[in-house]
Amino acid sequence: MDLELISTIFVRVMAFLFGITIGSFLNVCIYRLPVGESLTKKNSHCMTCGTPIKWYDLIPIFSWLFLRGKCRACGSKISGRYILVESLTGILFVMTFWRFDVVLSGLIYPALLCLFLAGLIVIGFEDYDTQEMTVGVLIYLTVTAGVTRVLTAVDEKMFRACEISLEDGFIGMFAVSVPFLLIGFVITPLICRIADSDRRSARKIRKRLKTEKLDRSEEQKLEKTLERLNEAIGEKSPVFGFGMGDVILMAAGGLMYGWKAAVFAAFTAIILGAVYAAVLKYKASCGDGENVKAFAFGPFLTIGLGIASFCGNSLVDMYINYVVTSMHLS
Repeated sequence: MDLELISTIFVRVMAFLFGITIGSFLNVCIYRLPVGESLTKKNSHCMTCGTPIKWYDLIPIFSWLFLRGKCRACGSKISGRYILVESLTGILFVMTFWRFDVVLSGLIYPALLCLFLAGLIVIGFEDYDTQEMTVGVLIYLTVTAGVTRVLTAVDEKMFRACEISLEDGFIGMFAVSVPFLLIGFVITPLICRIADSDRRSARKIRKRLKTEKLDRSEEQKLEKTLERLNEAIGEKSPVFGFGMGDVILMAAGGLMYGWKAAVFAAFTAIILGAVYAAVLKYKASCGDGENVKAFAFGPFLTIGLGIASFCGNSLVDMYINYVVTSMHLS
């Protein structure tokens, strides 16, 4: 057998084994970080009976399959999430080392991409579960992206397979995060304030009290109504289109992958989010689910960034070339 083929197979097998091992740790992060549990001080244990899990029941993927998804001690069901995260991490690591050959690309750049993808997996699943993103993981993603861009600028030969320059990464850091920030914390709250029926009614009453001459009884009635409306307005929580976690996530993603991939990831996430919202609305109309007004957008952003890490820039380049060619032909 060809030595090059053997080495390629070996690298990808090792990437998968390393990936599922990292995936096992990511499961711990996904479940423990949102509730503030230590990642190192507490041993792995059954979530139902609390029995510590032996080392031979912690082998990624294989232990879950051998135990048929049940706890050895109490027989309670172990979530399929564990094997999903482990398998997903292993597959993404293999795809990374497939996309960037170690011989041509070196080891450091694919390894940094794998570390970034691992952080995306944690953020995606924990945001889906809690609608919150752990600050520490967002910092980890930003630092990983920053280190990658700096090392790429310092030693281009070592990162010769990297298609993103420091300038592209810097532009990408703001290309999507700034629009998200404006939409989430300026435009959406402003629109909601203007469109809110209680606020509109309160504005009308204040205008009448200021401009019209009213008798005392009618004035007191309007003042009581205004007081009730103000209490209702005060009890409402502010409405945001995107959370700060989404903004930081896209800043880190843009820094890591460049502005083209960041735009592609945002566009993909918006489409997936719209489809998911339509499915939820349809299920609610059929009586099969709750009428959910808000859901976590982070999982769709992580999916978009995950896809963008492999083909985002090339797909955007293809689209730009297509548009330019069409304009010239017309």
